[in-house]
Amino acid sequence: MLNEENYEILKDSFIESQRLFNKLGVVATNASNLDYDESGLYQEDEEMYKRHWLTLSSKIVDALATSLEGFSVELVKNELLETRELTFNLKKEEEFSKVRVNYDVDDTLNITQVS
Repeated sequence: MLNEENYEILKDSFIESQRLFNKLGVVATNASNLDYDESGLYQEDEEMYKRHWLTLSSKIVDALATSLEGFSVELVKNELLETRELTFNLKKEEEFSKVRVNYDVDDTLNITQVS
């Protein structure tokens, strides 16, 4: 579990990345609106949304890793692009934490420390 000081650093980093979470929400909305038909035309859009998701989530990870000195930050990849939640594994020496951030509502982050 993160101590109070590190949790505040994590929270501040996520708040600074709020615009990126909002953009991830747009990607999730667009992905959920894809029309998966037999034509296969959706594949190009799906690949574009995957690239956007990767770019945006990588920026969030990079900002968090910079803020939380000494921690290794791993993002757990979502099964579906429509999922409006990111899960992070944070490790520093013997300390391990799992944190979930739900960004279902624009300009709102729900941060849960799982372990």
